[in-house]
Amino acid sequence: MIYKRMMCCLALLTCCAAYSMAQNVNPYVINAANKPYLLRSFLMFEGKKRTHVISVGTPEKVNYAYDLKQGALLEVWRGDFIDATEMWKDRGEPQIAKPLGTVLPLSAAPALAALADKDAAWPDSIAFDDLQNKGYVLDKSKMPAFLYTANGADVIDKIVVLDGGAALSRTILINNSKKPLYCRIAVGPDIEAHKNNTYTVGDKAYTLKLADGTKAFIRKTEKGKELLVLLANATDSLTYSLTW
Repeated sequence: MIYKRMMCCLALLTCCAAYSMAQNVNPYVINAANKPYLLRSFLMFEGKKRTHVISVGTPEKVNYAYDLKQGALLEVWRGDFIDATEMWKDRGEPQIAKPLGTVLPLSAAPALAALADKDAAWPDSIAFDDLQNKGYVLDKSKMPAFLYTANGADVIDKIVVLDGGAALSRTILINNSKKPLYCRIAVGPDIEAHKNNTYTVGDKAYTLKLADGTKAFIRKTEKGKELLVLLANATDSLTYSLTW
């Protein structure tokens, strides 16, 4: 009986010690120093483990996560970049990167889609084999432009920092498109149009400024509203900035 009690006490002490050590693990925090930091990882978004994500941290501390298999800008945030503890501690089995700071979630749905008409429902995703990744190229400041083929078009998707960190700018360029494509710029419970081609999303959660001459339209859905632009030509492009 005494032996059993001693073993129980030893087991309890071991569990407590392990818990204490787990609580005191120094996190593996990544920040971009003099140039952008690109990190491939898994990432949790909307309760789902996204397996083909690249996160980009910048010296301006304006960061974003991008789903390479959907062409989707998942989320943006300011401040520290990534906690990689679950990737690099011990065996790193979860392989999950955790964005730091206050995260603004956007959408996991593809940015581009071929719709039957302007009122057709936006797809939740692209089938895995229907988007072919072509890698990325870096500009002079080491910011990436993502290359892929989907919906019968070659796509270049480039996101850069504006004005020392005041906003992000995104340019989507399509080439060799066999049919008109729509680009969904935003989705939210509410979207309001303002002057100078500016839109606010949600309860002014963030602001979008579309390039001059861009013709966008707001449409209602069962869950709220969407902001779309038609890319009607075989070679076409769209540029907008995002401020939050």
